Amino acid sequence: MANITKIVTDPLDGLPVMEVGRWVTEEKHRVIERYIDASWGARQGFTGQRSYIDLFAGTGRVKIKHTSIFADGGPLAAWNMARQRRGTFSDFFVADADATYLGACDTRLRKLGVPVSSKVGRADQTVDWVLPQLDARNGFHLALLDPFNAGHLHFSIIKKLSIMRRIDIVVHLSTGDIQRNIASGLRSDSSPLDAFAPGWRQAVQKQSSKHEMRHAFIDHWKQLVRNTGLRVCDTMYPVKNSKDSTMYWLCLLTRHDLAEKLWREACNIRNKTLF
Repeated sequence: MANITKIVTDPLDGLPVMEVGRWVTEEKHRVIERYIDASWGARQGFTGQRSYIDLFAGTGRVKIKHTSIFADGGPLAAWNMARQRRGTFSDFFVADADATYLGACDTRLRKLGVPVSSKVGRADQTVDWVLPQLDARNGFHLALLDPFNAGHLHFSIIKKLSIMRRIDIVVHLSTGDIQRNIASGLRSDSSPLDAFAPGWRQAVQKQSSKHEMRHAFIDHWKQLVRNTGLRVCDTMYPVKNSKDSTMYWLCLLTRHDLAEKLWREACNIRNKTLF
């Protein structure tokens, strides 16, 4: 999940919610909802399993910091958008390392009639729980990987999910974590970035400037993605805070040209570079 300040109670249902910055909902969920909306035609016409996977599900709803506004988080936003399109996911898998967060999310989804399955645990562990429940050959899957920081997004999660023949993965790419940890990681034998992009030091050490190191790191991660058979869409959406600073990027991992086209339209940006 995105950066959390505190937990409060939602007066709508009496369950806990995370308090987050305005950009988390207004930026991130807007793009994800647009993509689900744009791609639902293809999913609705698909007769096999249509699954939604969120291994960093959080509480399912959020409160916008410094306001009295409550809003749907990723899983509820995804379900409600699909329902607006007069369709639903056939299977809905959510997980989170925090049992309280996940309990609130599971309860909210069940009240909406969602065919939800949930599991408490770290994403690099719960991915092994969800995989046997997915139809690898004939299913049509959408996964959201929205961790608290880059170190929680082990590359093994992407590698394991990539065995699905038809899967789109929306990833929260934390540029802030990458920039903060590259220099210290080069001076240490271990770094939060090691699980995110195994082998990154070999790519980064050859570079002379911080700018070049950041680009080399991302290029290395993209190559790891390509090695799985997926690719990173060339359009990435910059999620910015109230000071207009980029907090992170949303990117799509896919192997399908149509998915890339629909993602570009959902992001509605052109000629953006990563740094």
